[in-house]
Amino acid sequence: MHIDPSFFIKYHCWEELLIAMVCISIAGRLLAVPAGQGSSPALAKNSRIFLVRAGYLLLALSSGLHAFIHIRGLNLNLLYLTLLGYCFALMTFIIAISSTRPQTKRFFPFLALLLLLLLIPGIYESLPDFRKFRPLVWISIAFLAGHVCILHMAAFYRVHSKRVLLSAAGFFLICLSAIFLFFPAAMGSSIWLYGHFFRPLGFILLWFAVNYRTVADMGGSILYRALTAFSLLTALPTIIFGSAIFYVNINAIDIAGKRMLIFLVMLGAFTSVLIFGFGLIVRLIQPILGLKESVDRLVDEGLDRRIKITSNDEIGELSNAFNEMVVKLSGAVREKERLYRLAATGELAATLAHEIKNPLNAISGAAVYIDKNHDGILIKEFIKIITDEVSRIDKLTGTLLGFAKPIYPQIEPNDITALIHETVLLLDKEAREQGILLQEQLPGDLPKVPCDYNQIKQVLINILINGFDAIEASGKMTITARWSEDAVEVLVRDNGTGIAPENMKNVFNPFFTTKTRGTGLGLAISQKIARGHNGDLRVESTLGRGTTFILTLPHGREK
Repeated sequence: MHIDPSFFIKYHCWEELLIAMVCISIAGRLLAVPAGQGSSPALAKNSRIFLVRAGYLLLALSSGLHAFIHIRGLNLNLLYLTLLGYCFALMTFIIAISSTRPQTKRFFPFLALLLLLLLIPGIYESLPDFRKFRPLVWISIAFLAGHVCILHMAAFYRVHSKRVLLSAAGFFLICLSAIFLFFPAAMGSSIWLYGHFFRPLGFILLWFAVNYRTVADMGGSILYRALTAFSLLTALPTIIFGSAIFYVNINAIDIAGKRMLIFLVMLGAFTSVLIFGFGLIVRLIQPILGLKESVDRLVDEGLDRRIKITSNDEIGELSNAFNEMVVKLSGAVREKERLYRLAATGELAATLAHEIKNPLNAISGAAVYIDKNHDGILIKEFIKIITDEVSRIDKLTGTLLGFAKPIYPQIEPNDITALIHETVLLLDKEAREQGILLQEQLPGDLPKVPCDYNQIKQVLINILINGFDAIEASGKMTITARWSEDAVEVLVRDNGTGIAPENMKNVFNPFFTTKTRGTGLGLAISQKIARGHNGDLRVESTLGRGTTFILTLPHGREK
């Protein structure tokens, strides 16, 4: 069946006009009023929208001009202008998607104005015959459209938008059509029909897929830049070399006779690049997205989330560093909260102590007056009870005031061995009365420690008394020490009941106690004193096996 060639010319013109209208419609959608003009992310987003809009306008102008050239029967060398316009538009898409600072690339679409030089008769008439060199332009369009397709696949893996995936399918069809149109086939042939069927179909898919939100959410990514660099590194030398061979053998090469072989080679090359690109997407972007999602969930789920480490490469090292950062950040947040509670508790304790002392003085004075001016056994018994309880409350208020006031240690070099020995002698009698063996095992070369002797002694007393309450009969407490280049560590170990895991985080909180007696301030004050010496007091414990308190004090002497 013979079909008039003019029919295919008309079909091609309507095809180009349809593509032009689709691209103008898409560009119109991207004219939505942007928000947040002042911020840097908003500027990057608006610039990305501008570049994509400019790319579709370039496609529209190129297709419209392409149709006009065929309708008016103008010199076919003018088609160089339209096809190079397609290349400029596709490169604009690549820049818009892959650049992290698209605001610095807004000038790029205006470079297409240089193509207007091809409208000068003396220039376009001197160019090689377009019908012979058309394959070189179409293979460039195939490469660029395929690259835009891969970038959209990467963006889909990042934003999980079906519209982005549909855009990738549209650019894939445009790439496939360019591969068909690479062959110098006659108008109306099957190769020509395939190319001119897939091309408008690809743009129709883009019409359904592209909107303002789709483009705005794509953003810049290190993966996009990696894919762009890979494509340029591998494809450009091949295209340049192939173009040179094609130019030298333009009359001898039988492209039409080997079209199936060439088509399969080109399609296989593109498919291999597509598979490599997708593998790079999965391999590179998944761990990075895991990092991003973990950071996003920190706000909602707190600092307990960790990243699963699946590799030993840079991504694995980054994930491990992130986990370490979260652990340290979690500790810093807990410490900040503890210090805040400590400060608030200190203020409350000071207020209560002052408020309690005044009525206590009045009660104590009244008790003394009654004791001197009234006789009677019952009165004397009640006076003793009042006096004892007032003394106990007075001691408690003294403890509260001691906790509330700042630590101002009187620093001077002290023999830490002598300090420990004196503390053990002081509490040895109480330990033996409770059936506890209290012993010290100290090295003979401990350096002197700059500290407040009485304050550090009070810390050790608080730790030991706290341990007495946790040890059953026939228990044992051992004080050891070790030193490094910058600090001395005093370790107080017991074989008591240990501390429950849920209580470990509260050990140094003020007023926390599991005992029936005591204020719960001893360990809080002890840690405050240790940190006032630029040291620390920490605890390690295993439930049912015992507890170790570690007092760290800097000594400033080389080992």
